[in-house]
Amino acid sequence: MPEMLFELGTEELPAVAVRPAYEQLEREVLHGLGSAGVEFGEVASMGTPRRLIVQVQNVSAMQPDRVVEQRGPSVSAAFDDSGTPTRALEGFCKGQGVAADQVQERDGYVWVTKNVPGRPTIDILQEVLPSAVRALAFAKTMRWAGTKMRFARPIRWVLAAFGGECVQFDLEGVRSGLLSRGHRFNSTGEFEACTLDELVAGLRERDVEPDPDAREEAIRSGANEVSGGRVELTDDLVEENVFLTESPVALKGVFPKEYLGLPEPVLVTAMAKHERFFPVRDSNGKLANEFVSIRNGGDESVVRSGNQWVLNARFNDAKFFFDEDLRMTLDQFLQATARMTFADGLGTVLDRSSRLESLCGAIATATGADEGERDQAMTAGKYAKADLSAGLVSELPSLQGVIGGVYAEREGMPGPVCAAIATQYDLDANPLPDSAEARTGIRLTMADQIDRLAGFLGTDRSPTGSRDPFALRRAAALLTDAALRWSQPFHGYISLFDHAVGLYEAQGIALDRGKAFSHLAELFESRYEVAFPDVRSDILSAAMMDRSPDDLFSPRRVGLRIEALQRLTHDDAFVQTATRPINIVAAAVESGEDIADGLPKEAALDSADGAALLALIQDVAVKAGKAEESEAVEDLCDALQTLANPINAFFESTMVMADDDAVRLARLQLSKAVGDTLRLAGDFTKVVIDG
Repeated sequence: MPEMLFELGTEELPAVAVRPAYEQLEREVLHGLGSAGVEFGEVASMGTPRRLIVQVQNVSAMQPDRVVEQRGPSVSAAFDDSGTPTRALEGFCKGQGVAADQVQERDGYVWVTKNVPGRPTIDILQEVLPSAVRALAFAKTMRWAGTKMRFARPIRWVLAAFGGECVQFDLEGVRSGLLSRGHRFNSTGEFEACTLDELVAGLRERDVEPDPDAREEAIRSGANEVSGGRVELTDDLVEENVFLTESPVALKGVFPKEYLGLPEPVLVTAMAKHERFFPVRDSNGKLANEFVSIRNGGDESVVRSGNQWVLNARFNDAKFFFDEDLRMTLDQFLQATARMTFADGLGTVLDRSSRLESLCGAIATATGADEGERDQAMTAGKYAKADLSAGLVSELPSLQGVIGGVYAEREGMPGPVCAAIATQYDLDANPLPDSAEARTGIRLTMADQIDRLAGFLGTDRSPTGSRDPFALRRAAALLTDAALRWSQPFHGYISLFDHAVGLYEAQGIALDRGKAFSHLAELFESRYEVAFPDVRSDILSAAMMDRSPDDLFSPRRVGLRIEALQRLTHDDAFVQTATRPINIVAAAVESGEDIADGLPKEAALDSADGAALLALIQDVAVKAGKAEESEAVEDLCDALQTLANPINAFFESTMVMADDDAVRLARLQLSKAVGDTLRLAGDFTKVVIDG
C-alpha cells in the first residue's frame, strides 16, 4: 500500500519547540486519518530547526465505504395530522439527498440510512495535512507577510506526497509540492523526494541530518573526541544543541586562564546557559580553560574565533562585577536590598529577609531541629536574598542564590548555611533531608514559598484560570513535595502559614487572613492531584476528608491516609463496616441531634455489645492516635481493623436511635467516637466499592 510523506519547512524554530511539534504533528495526522476510517501501518516522525517530517507507511488508497445514519426532526414535526410530510421533513430530506418515503421512524424521530462511498485517500489528505499544521500548539506564535494563520515561525515550503503523487493544497500562500531543501548555508537549490528514504538520502547529501538520534550521537561522540573525553555533557544541553542544528560538528575553543578565578557556577552558566557551550574539565575534575561548541556550518576557524570572542566578552563582564562585589560584605549586600521592592504592597526585599529569618526558625522548630540547626536555618533565611543587590547577579540573574552561597562561603559561614542559600530555588538539589545541609536547604525553600503565598494570597492575588504570574501553584507544589520528602513526622503548614501572615502584619503590611487561607486551601487541593497522580479519585477525596485547613495543609497526613486507605479498602466488608458509624452520626446531626465529644458512660448504653465496643475503642483510639502521630501506617491499620467485628455486633444487636433520649445520645456518642477514630485513616463514606 502507498506511503504518505509530509515535510513542513520553516524558518528556524525555537529548539525547545521542535520535538513537541513533530510529535504533535504525527498525532494530528494519525487522528485525521483515523477519523476518516483510513487504515495505515507504521509511523515515523522527526525534525530539525527548519523542518518537521511525518511518514506513514501502508496507507489504504481508498477510504472504506460507510453506512451513515442521520437523525432528522421528530415524527410529530415531520408529518402533519394527515400524515403528509411537512416542510421540516422536506428540508431534511433535501439536505440528505433522499426522498421523503425513504425515511424511517424510530424512537420518536425520523432517520435516514445512507451508504456513503469511500473517497480517495489523497483527497482526504488534502484536508487532513493542512488541518494538522493549523492544530499545532506553540508557547509563542506570530503572523508574517499579511497571513492570517499564527505559527511559531514563517512557513517556507511544504512537501506532501502520497504514493509518489503530490497531495495538492495551499497553506497560507505556500503551495504543496514534492520539493525539499538542504542545509541553509551549505547547500542551495531544491530536490525532489516522494518517499522518506529519498528525503533522508537527499538531505544527508545536502548536509542535513534529519534524525534527532543521529544528531545526538554526532554531538556526543564529536564533543568527546575533540576534548579528549573530558567534556561535561548534560542531557538538557545536548538536547538543546540537537535542535539548534541540522549538521552538528563539535569544535573545541579556549579562553584565558585568568577567568578560572571566577566562581565555577559563573563559568558554567556563561558557557552552558548563555552560549550553549559545553564545559571541559581537567584530569582532577576542575574546570579547564577550554570549551566545546557545536557549529551548524560555517568556516571552522571563523566559528571558533567568534565563539571565543563572545565567551571572553561575557567572562570579562562577569569578572568586572565579581571584582566589584569583592569590595562588599554580605551584610552590606543585605542592607542594600532595603532599596529593592519585593512586590507591590509587600515591602522591601530587606523586610522579606527579616520575615524569612523568623519563618526559618519556626520551621526548624516544627521539623525537630536542634539549637544548632535552628540557628543555621535562621542565618540562611536572613541572608537568602542578600545577593539580589550583587553586581554579578545583575549580570547573570539565573545565578540568584548560587552567588549568595559563594559569597557566604567566602565569609566563612557554616557549610549548611552556604549550601541552603545556594540551593534555595532548587528543591531537587536536596532530594532527601539526610544531612544538615539538605535539611537547612529544605527549610529555607519552605520559608521562601510560605512567605510568597502568604503575601500574594493575603492581598487577593491568587492564580486565575491559566494565569499564575507569581508562580503560586509552583509554590504550593514545592511545599507539598518538601513535606512528603521529609524523613520525620511533620504535621503541616497551617500554624506556619498563620505565623507568616503575622510577620507581615508586624511590619505594618495588612493582609486578609480569611482570603489567604481560602486561596491556600484551593491551591493545596489542586496540587494533591498532581502529587498523587496514580491514586484513585475516591481514595484521594477520602484522604482529604472535609477539605478543612488542618487536612489540606498537611501533605504528610494526606499521604498517610492515602496509604492507609489503599491497604484497608482491599477489604470491601471493612469499608462497609467503617461507614456505618460515620453515616449514622451524620444523619443524626442533620436531623438535629446534639452529640457530645468524648465517651459515654457504660451504663447509659444499655447494651452488652455497646459496652464491649466502648471498652475496645478506648484502647484503639490511643493506639491509632499514636500511630497517626508517628506516621506508622501499618500500626494504624492494624488498630482500626480490630474494630470491625465489635462494630458489626453493636449495630446488629442494638437500636442506636432508641426512643429514650439518654440512651440514644449515649449510643450516638459511642458511634461518633468510633467514627472519629476510623476517620484517622480517612472518610470511608467517600470510598467507592465496585459492584
